[in-house]
Amino acid sequence: MSTETLQAPVASVAPPHPAREFWTYFSANRGAVAGLVVIALVLFCALFAPWIAPHDPNLTNNAVFLKPPFWQEGGSLSYPLGTDAIGRDILSRLLYGARLSLVIGIAVVAIAIVVGIVLGLIAGFFKGIADIAIMRLMDILMTM
Repeated sequence: MSTETLQAPVASVAPPHPAREFWTYFSANRGAVAGLVVIALVLFCALFAPWIAPHDPNLTNNAVFLKPPFWQEGGSLSYPLGTDAIGRDILSRLLYGARLSLVIGIAVVAIAIVVGIVLGLIAGFFKGIADIAIMRLMDILMTM
């Protein structure tokens, strides 16, 4: 005679996927979501600048130099943010300028990553005086 205990099956709850868990915590922070929206908007405008920009950013027009933004007296919707001293559209220049700014930012981060990895490998491999010299150099740079 055997005694068996029958247990009811327990419903196992799978843990959430890491991406879903991240998004749950991320979306709870309103400032982080607002920052994500701003970054996405800047990326969108930079990527699609040739199609979004109302005018050529380098085209000068002497007839509309120093035109104010559309919400001020004398402004028009054909130049929403106005024009500069030689008649170039400011909105178009901002859209195209975002492209250059993003490229420079990405290039600087990429260079910093490469230099940081190389210095970290040198410090970890040689240890001793090389490690100390690199760490002190980084401390000096971080204080500036």
